[in-house]
Amino acid sequence: MKGNPLLRFAVVLLVLAAVLWPVFRLTLHKSPAVASGPLTNSTVTSASPTTDNSSESSASNSALGSAKKPTLRATLLLHAAPSPQHCLISQSGKNLLTEKDQISPGEYRTAVEITKGDDLLISADWGDEEPHALRLEVLVHGYQTPLEKSFWGQKTVEDTLPIPESFLP
Repeated sequence: MKGNPLLRFAVVLLVLAAVLWPVFRLTLHKSPAVASGPLTNSTVTSASPTTDNSSESSASNSALGSAKKPTLRATLLLHAAPSPQHCLISQSGKNLLTEKDQISPGEYRTAVEITKGDDLLISADWGDEEPHALRLEVLVHGYQTPLEKSFWGQKTVEDTLPIPESFLP
């Protein structure tokens, strides 16, 4: 490219500015729908005017209750070697799989509703100090590829498996 170096430098700066301006706008400005934290009844009432109107407060409470996260129908498969004395998979305080869901030695299965964006908490314990392995598979109905993760530990295993919010349905 021939020409004045200062002119070439100015053209390059203009091209970079044209490319980076949309990126800057997307990353700097957040939409007003995104809240900085979860809304609770106390934050809603503190943000509302001091006048007490029961219809407004009931409408805000119903709006909070309707903001539930979407769920997915899935099958949880847990493979353990050797079988643990106790095992538990939970999500948001709800037990999804326990040792009662055993289908064969070292294998557990159950069909559940899981919430998008919330982690699964996996815990298992054995009576000895030997190395143990767990493998969790989450088979989401309608998808070919399962979510899976392996866990290793000695007497106890406690870990999480994140469920992404990016599942389509």
